[in-house]
Amino acid sequence: MSLALNDLLICCRQLEHDRATERRKEVEKFKRLIRDPETVQHLDRHSDSKQSKYLNWDAVFRFLQKYVQKETECLRTAKPSVSASTQATRQKKMQEISSLVKYFIKCANKRAPRLKCQELLNYIMDTVKDSSNGSVYGADCSNILLKDILSVRKYWCEISQQQWLELFSVYFSLYLKPAQDINRVLVARIIHAVTKGCCSQTDGLNSKFLDFFSKAIQHARQEKSSAGLNHILAAFVIFLKTLAANFRIRVCQLGDEILPTLLYIWTQHRLNDSLKEVIIELFQLQIYVHHPKGAKTEEKGAYESSKWRSILYNLYDLLINEISHIGSRGKYSSGSRNAAVKENLIELMADICHQIFNEDTRSLEISQSYTTTQRECNDYSAPCKKKKIELGWEVIKDHLQKSQSDFDLVPWLQITTQLISKYPSSLPNYELSPLLMILYQLLPQHRHGERTPYVLRCLTEVALCQGKKSNLEGSQKSDLLKFWIKIWSLTFRGISSEQIQAENFGLLGAIIQGSLIEVDREFWKLFTGSACRPSRPAVCCLTLAMAICGVPETVKTGVEQSICEVNRSCSLKELIMRWLLLYQLEDDLEDRTELPPVLHSNFPHLAVEKILVSLTVKNCKAAMNFLQRVPECEQHQKVQEEPSFSEVEELFLQTTFDKMDFLTIVKECAVEKHQATVGFSVHQNLKESLDRYLLGLSEQLLNNYSPETANAETLIRCSSLLVGVLGCYCYVGVVAEEEAYRSELFQKAKSLMQCAGESITLFKNKTYEEARVASLRNVMTLCTGCLCNCTKPSPNKIASRFFLRLLTSKLMNDIADICRSLASLIRKPLDLGEVESMEDDPDENLMEVEDQSSMNLFTDAPAGGTSDAAVSGDSQSAFGAMNPLAEEHLSKQDLLFLDMLKFLCVCTTTAQTGTVSFRAADIRRKLLMLVDTSMLDPAKSLHLRMYLVLLKELPGEEYPLPMEEVVELLKPLSNVCSFYRRDQDVCRTVLNHLVPVVRNLCQGDMDAENTRDAQGQLLTVIGAFWHLAKEGKCTFSVRMALVKCLKTLLETDPYSKWAVLNVMGKDFPVNEVFPHFLADRHHHVSMLAAESVNRLFQDMKHRGSSTLLKALPLKLQQTAFENAYLKALEGMREVSHRAENPELLDEICNRKSVLLMTIAVILCCSPVCEKQALFALCKSVKENGLEPHLVKKVLEKVSETFGYRRLEDFMASHLDYLVLEWLNLQDTEHSLYSFPFILLNYTNVEDFYRSCYKVLIPHLVIRSRFDEVKSIANQIEEDWKSLLAHCFPKILVNILPYFAYEGLGDSGMAQQRETAAKVYDTLKDENVLGKQIDHLFLSNLPEIVVELLMTLHEPATSGASQSTDLCDFSGDLDPAPNPPHFPSHVIKATFAYISNCHKTKLKSILEILSKSPAFSFHGCVVTELLPVL
Repeated sequence: MSLALNDLLICCRQLEHDRATERRKEVEKFKRLIRDPETVQHLDRHSDSKQSKYLNWDAVFRFLQKYVQKETECLRTAKPSVSASTQATRQKKMQEISSLVKYFIKCANKRAPRLKCQELLNYIMDTVKDSSNGSVYGADCSNILLKDILSVRKYWCEISQQQWLELFSVYFSLYLKPAQDINRVLVARIIHAVTKGCCSQTDGLNSKFLDFFSKAIQHARQEKSSAGLNHILAAFVIFLKTLAANFRIRVCQLGDEILPTLLYIWTQHRLNDSLKEVIIELFQLQIYVHHPKGAKTEEKGAYESSKWRSILYNLYDLLINEISHIGSRGKYSSGSRNAAVKENLIELMADICHQIFNEDTRSLEISQSYTTTQRECNDYSAPCKKKKIELGWEVIKDHLQKSQSDFDLVPWLQITTQLISKYPSSLPNYELSPLLMILYQLLPQHRHGERTPYVLRCLTEVALCQGKKSNLEGSQKSDLLKFWIKIWSLTFRGISSEQIQAENFGLLGAIIQGSLIEVDREFWKLFTGSACRPSRPAVCCLTLAMAICGVPETVKTGVEQSICEVNRSCSLKELIMRWLLLYQLEDDLEDRTELPPVLHSNFPHLAVEKILVSLTVKNCKAAMNFLQRVPECEQHQKVQEEPSFSEVEELFLQTTFDKMDFLTIVKECAVEKHQATVGFSVHQNLKESLDRYLLGLSEQLLNNYSPETANAETLIRCSSLLVGVLGCYCYVGVVAEEEAYRSELFQKAKSLMQCAGESITLFKNKTYEEARVASLRNVMTLCTGCLCNCTKPSPNKIASRFFLRLLTSKLMNDIADICRSLASLIRKPLDLGEVESMEDDPDENLMEVEDQSSMNLFTDAPAGGTSDAAVSGDSQSAFGAMNPLAEEHLSKQDLLFLDMLKFLCVCTTTAQTGTVSFRAADIRRKLLMLVDTSMLDPAKSLHLRMYLVLLKELPGEEYPLPMEEVVELLKPLSNVCSFYRRDQDVCRTVLNHLVPVVRNLCQGDMDAENTRDAQGQLLTVIGAFWHLAKEGKCTFSVRMALVKCLKTLLETDPYSKWAVLNVMGKDFPVNEVFPHFLADRHHHVSMLAAESVNRLFQDMKHRGSSTLLKALPLKLQQTAFENAYLKALEGMREVSHRAENPELLDEICNRKSVLLMTIAVILCCSPVCEKQALFALCKSVKENGLEPHLVKKVLEKVSETFGYRRLEDFMASHLDYLVLEWLNLQDTEHSLYSFPFILLNYTNVEDFYRSCYKVLIPHLVIRSRFDEVKSIANQIEEDWKSLLAHCFPKILVNILPYFAYEGLGDSGMAQQRETAAKVYDTLKDENVLGKQIDHLFLSNLPEIVVELLMTLHEPATSGASQSTDLCDFSGDLDPAPNPPHFPSHVIKATFAYISNCHKTKLKSILEILSKSPAFSFHGCVVTELLPVL
């Protein structure tokens, strides 16, 4: 041991000295030693090496705790009754002790969190829970918890579920404890952080903890104190968002209990803005949970109660008063103040209006229970205050008319806009004209006032709303047209105002989109002159107009006419081109300095290019529609990284089956190949003009180019414009791709890109110039946006190929070199005492790739590494440790690096679609060098983000990554997952980013070593996550991501030939693992698995933009059905024995939904299991309590999807099978009386029997259940013998084939023959049908023959001796037939048997039928069908 450590050890032992003066001396020495550099270095190294035989920070902390305990005991045993000065001295002593602990923790964790989380937590919890320690210790320990533990990501991830729950309980108890010496704001902040941690790191908080929040809110009402309440409510919101998916009913009920109290607090207390914000968020959340996606009734998925309805009315009244109060403050406050109200309040008000506005109620008297005092609240006899409120659109119209102040008008304009935008159906037809009149009257007033943009936005939404209404009367349309013409005129005149230009163009576009008026020629002048400049709103409006109206050939333009050539008039189309490009005559080009906005502003991708190309085409409207019809590719859609609550709303609607995405059937189709529509021809003079304008623009940039001063962004925008125009030309079939490559436009684009590349190259040595970093980030974003790696044919894809050809090898290599430089230049996460490698630690040994056992991947020992995010400091979030993936960890250079990385990935992926100037393989090799073990440090946030970008972007779908490169890409995966195994946010993100890699694994030679290596690496990680999930160590969000990975694995390898997880030495095929998630404890996970269960029945091959469906083999489908059905039932059975517990109401509903979803998906995707699935539904209604109305809702949609006009028809087509299986269940509970006939749309058993007795009775007769036949007859008041006579043909079909066919060695047939004989003997009995049976046979012979033919089913597995031509049309995957069914040879034998039994000498069944007096149409049908046999 070093001398420095020896001194520290002696000092630590002296801290336990019995004499206080000695201990006091050692404290000063202790402080000096723990900040001594040499001592710190030794302690850091020993702590990192985990060698307990040496003195480390944990050992020193234990000495310190003993010192604190000794000092505290001395203070506790001292005389209690002493002077004030002595008390002050003792208090000061406690503060010194507490400060020493804080100081020590700061010193130990300054460079990295080296103290054990468990040691720290135990000390803090013991101190806080010991009431004798007083407020000083408690407050300091709470500060340590908040700032030094909960803000450190490493500790955040090491806290166990039990510790989170204990922290939650302890601190909530402190918050509710009415003690004067407790800092309740600090306690509330800790509760906020703990709730966030518990909800993100565990699934631990359950509904019983809701009571804490309920008590806290009641406490705030009683005390009239809101200290820390905003933190408590913020924690409550986090808790509810996490809990809602599993406990919707409980969350709704709690909202019904708590919201009246919050209404009281809002009205009776003086709340600050931050507290109001949180309360509004809580109200909004309750709206979402009660009314997902705006559902208004229970039939549509809403959760309703009379109490909730009352809350909505009171909340509506409160918000009206609040908005009025905000307006009053604005009017009478000094200085400038914005008239607009915050969007969250507006959205809440709009949601409430949508729920409570209806055509029948204009006013309502409500009880304001929330205004009563606490004493009155407890006295149930005290009357509630009553108030009359006005409802409906009259309220909105009144508020828009009664005041001229912007502060009164603007909030209601915001509400109206939001309401119509979010819920267009909420605006009744009869309110359109009055509302439009009011808005029209507001429009001319105060043209430049604050209200004008809000009026325009509101009118835009009204226009869009009207465009969606198809049931307007003619007279109403006429009235509306008059208003729209006036509004159009006013809007048209206001275009020149730059402040409201966007709103004006938005309104014009909405009017055009809804075809509300006929566009006049004056409109086109906007895009030809100086009234306005090209802008994003103007271009969007022009695009709409061109697609809907088409561009006239000419329009008189006055001044603009002078710029046209003398020898011809300038067409309108050419004027629009010039306007878009700010083109000037050749004489003025030399003096031209201004660039068109398209070169320095952001426009929708390819919008300008599509307009320019459409203008050159003769049929401009058709060309624009053709170019616009391709939906935006994923590359250009905004990706929402964080899941929003709208996903939970969709889950609610799936649970109530008001949203059934699984019914979207992907039809089998060939891969789409784009063929340009024949018939597009261009005006050659316009095309030449456009080319000339674009060439002139590029010449201007090239002539003014200087490497030092050039704006690379402008150069790239121009080159993108040129290739975008060429791409659109090619897509409409005007120019061939090879011709485009040789065009002058493409050559100019190459020159521009070369100049831009030179500017980028200059950056290599200037990576710390912030202005250049920001500029280059814009360039990278712009370049990435020009690329398209999606598989669907589109103008984007063609333009992307052109853009790729512009990229030189030097440019790409320069960017790759800059990436490598930026990746290596980031600072180390620790300035001193960097964490040692953990490879020598036997307890922390991470898995080697060659070891395919997933159990070595994630060990239970504490995570040894320390990430950037694990370092304590002020940069950490005040409410929980910051996610390692948060952008706050990254510098501007880091963000540039990630942008460059993504650009290179997309380039190399997309480059495989055609010829390029660079070697994509070389660039990929450089990118993969970044994840080499010598470069990649998972502890660094940037490196983690870098690896995730590579995982997501490098593997392509259409042109996958070579397998040897996939192997290299996956090499760091196990180490990254092991390092962050406890960080649930990172684990979720990693799994989500693995999906593209999974899709790559089905490419190439399955037996190649590289392929097996890549598959092994990936399956090892997924297997480890599955093992952790089974042990309860993964949160639901991680399990959701895991299900998505498994789902993709099933799509990639539907037969599970190689998709096999090895866990604990056992192999588990993925198609056996996947059904386990149907019984997952979290509803969102199990529902995702249920709606994805079709992957177990279908081979889903993605080919470009199409999906090819192929049924899996029969055996696999039958096994899948059994596994999925049993697992879904297992989830049901887990809660069935606890059903009496009211808290399980949510879980029971959820489990039922999962079971119903599972069966419904199978029903839709597997014809071979269709009947089994349908019977499982019927059985589950009886045995598992599935709600018949939900089952009917599903079956109605399914039958509609299958092409049935009515549910009854669909069910009738399977009724024989359902009844047979129902009667085969040998117990008294499954009699026909208990059959779920409601699924056939029958309201009572009598109707069921009366309509279906011809199906039911034959099944009962063959089982000799004549008592039930008599029961049916009694129910429908018919003679039971006459019912037998009516059903005779179908009864005989269940008997005759067994008489006719004598299969050798077929014991089953022999037994059925014996049963048939007994039944027939019973029918011949005089008490049943007796002698009447012969007459019935002869008179019904044609029907009997037809019924026999209807039982024909030729199995594909018929033996060679019994094979017929019909076998060629049969297969294993044919849907199961209705019973009874027989092969053709049995039916032939039956016909022969009938012929032999006939009394006449006629030899064939045809002759018998032709002589039969009952021969009719049936006989004709049989005559045609029999030769087929």
